Amino acid sequence: MNWKFWQKKDDDALTGGSKKEAKPRDLPQVIGQNLVVERGLDPDWVWTLKIVTREREKGIFDFRLFDPAMAGLKVTGFSALDDRSDLILFDGWYEKNGTAKQINDKNKQTLGSTAA
Repeated sequence: MNWKFWQKKDDDALTGGSKKEAKPRDLPQVIGQNLVVERGLDPDWVWTLKIVTREREKGIFDFRLFDPAMAGLKVTGFSALDDRSDLILFDGWYEKNGTAKQINDKNKQTLGSTAA
């Protein structure tokens, strides 16, 4: 019997040490602004996209963008799109402070890497 119910269980041993993934959310300003201003995409469409991220290093995130209307399934995190690459519209990485980013299109061709 587990009498120490107030202590948190070590779930990492059961999940292979993976961190809990972030849920889909709205685009950060640095990504949305790049797609609208520098790439010339329709802002009404861009700001409906959702992003899932995974922290690569402290302050640096890998991301995947998808259209929730196209998805047809519930995207729960970054790895949920591993087998559904057809749903990923853009991917890449960005720094949280917005000094650098790289955005790749659906065909994995680099759209550009910028540093401010």
